[in-house]
Amino acid sequence: MQHKYSNAVPIPGSKNQERILENLGAWNVELTEEEFCDLETALNSCKVYGHRGHEESQQTSFANNWLQNKKV
Repeated sequence: MQHKYSNAVPIPGSKNQERILENLGAWNVELTEEEFCDLETALNSCKVYGHRGHEESQQTSFANNWLQNKKV
């Protein structure tokens, strides 16, 4: 996420010490541009269910619906 968004703060869930240490180890991982693009391609091919953030909420917000339906 930090490769894609400079202001992202990943918050991984952890139920045990092994996973916490594994998550901390991810700090040292650096992807090449090719690796990043391969991951993006694979992830973008997955169907996503449910709310996924600001852009989706903007499309369905009351204010935007009102602006779209407002007669000028």
